[in-house]
Amino acid sequence: MPSWLKNYRRSDLPHDLVASLTLLVLLIPQGLAYALLAGLPPQAGLYASIVPVLVYALLGSSATLSVGPAALPSLMTATALAGMALPGGGDYIALAALVALLSGLLRLLLGLLRFGFVANFLSQSVVGGFVSGSAMLIVLSQLPQLFGVTAHGSTAWEIGGKLLAALPDTNRSSLSLSLAALFLLFAGKRWSKPLLYKIGLSEQRADLLAKAFPIVVVALGGAAVALLDLPVRVVGQLPAGLPPLAMPTLSLAGLPALLPAVLAIALVGFVDSFSIAQSLALKRRESVDPDRELLALGLANTAAGLTGGFPVSASFGRSAANELAGARSQLAGVLAAAWIALVLVACTGLFASLPLAVLSATIVMAVSQMMDLSILRLAWRYDRRDVAVYLATWLGVLLLGVVDAILLGVGMSLALFIWRTSQPHMAVLGRVAGTEHYRNILRYEAETDPKVLAVRVDESLYFANIRFVRSRLVGLLSTRPQTRSLLLVLSAVNAIDVSALQGLRELNRGLREQGVQLHLAVVKGPVMDLLKQSGFLEELSGAVHLSTHAAMQALKTIAMEVPDYAI
Repeated sequence: MPSWLKNYRRSDLPHDLVASLTLLVLLIPQGLAYALLAGLPPQAGLYASIVPVLVYALLGSSATLSVGPAALPSLMTATALAGMALPGGGDYIALAALVALLSGLLRLLLGLLRFGFVANFLSQSVVGGFVSGSAMLIVLSQLPQLFGVTAHGSTAWEIGGKLLAALPDTNRSSLSLSLAALFLLFAGKRWSKPLLYKIGLSEQRADLLAKAFPIVVVALGGAAVALLDLPVRVVGQLPAGLPPLAMPTLSLAGLPALLPAVLAIALVGFVDSFSIAQSLALKRRESVDPDRELLALGLANTAAGLTGGFPVSASFGRSAANELAGARSQLAGVLAAAWIALVLVACTGLFASLPLAVLSATIVMAVSQMMDLSILRLAWRYDRRDVAVYLATWLGVLLLGVVDAILLGVGMSLALFIWRTSQPHMAVLGRVAGTEHYRNILRYEAETDPKVLAVRVDESLYFANIRFVRSRLVGLLSTRPQTRSLLLVLSAVNAIDVSALQGLRELNRGLREQGVQLHLAVVKGPVMDLLKQSGFLEELSGAVHLSTHAAMQALKTIAMEVPDYAI
């Protein structure tokens, strides 16, 4: 039994009930629209809004996170299946369910192995570039629906080329309806909240009603089609009944082609959902467990695959609206799932006249908010090497596809990390006059001892940087012929791998032959444990000192007592 259910208070029920109705208003148009984005029948979006929501409510660690159809997994599903089957067909539906099942099982496995740290492999530059590029690709993918033509593709080039070829067949009614819907959605986003606030509603209620405005636009679109008999594509009569329970067919022949997409969907979906959960938890002074989130999202996606859905994830907009509506627990999501199940059983006729062009317009407006350039601006001011990662990932989404873009971004991030750490900053230290503090002599007026060279290495030592560190130390010693003691200050060294240890051993032997002792200072506990275990400390020509000041005082005394020729 989930903790929120064990400790549930009756006083929280009215708040969760109101929040569930808010989620219902948001989930229905988004479920229909994101199913359309994924290339699936509209009812698949509603199926993905029932059992996965219930599963996450039972297992998730966030009190207000809303899980269900979302833009990124829908786009990634569509691009992963492009060319493998005809969108909307039986094989395509089965493949989408299979992708959800496999991505869920993968997340479940990672959660059981406590691999929540995999989220760290996607840097903010990669995520920012991926999200912005995906938002642009989603907008491009919806243009054919806005124009009332057919054009599918997994990259901007494919979609753009096919759209240009299909433009002569533009459905004017669809285009007019799309433009009207976009205008209303933009106007609602811009002016509905201030207007509602002016007429006397509280700021919170005005915000909630403004968020629910898209369903008004969708309803107006359906009414316009029904009353004017417009010749546009519509959702049509949905099959009544609860989601079907079935195991997707596993084709071993097509599995290798799906695995990269499954991995990308699992990783990106988890990172996106966990980031949203963290931001919500921070506001509520709660905590979320990454491994538990992996398990919950994994089982939610597994459930989506078994009930005719497609990959699901958290939605920031729905989650924020859920919290704003006063949700106290995941019961709000459970009730919302129950309302959607009721709609599928008794009210499917309501969607018969909904125009696909208006649903596409709601997608365009929703994902336009994903084009956040704040990370790009921050990277430009802070470290422009991250700008290259951002732009490469962004362009990769548009030109290569979402899966290849993820691989490109992660590869560039890891390469950038190795490059940065392969040439660590190394500071020659001197004593700030009248204190026990030792600082970089290039930044401070500091005193040095000609017979003692103190160097701080500002990076962990491993295979990629030990040769650079040794070469740098040898270069510094060559400019200081009077040096009799080399002190390595390891305050910034959190780890030393075998390659680096071997490098230190060779450095120690080489210095001993030159009459120079190697000393260490400020060695962290875990590093010290490994150095003791390795036997390196017995080989060390010098000693290990507790602090830089203690080391310099001891070495200064030794240098005064022992003449140069005796060393």
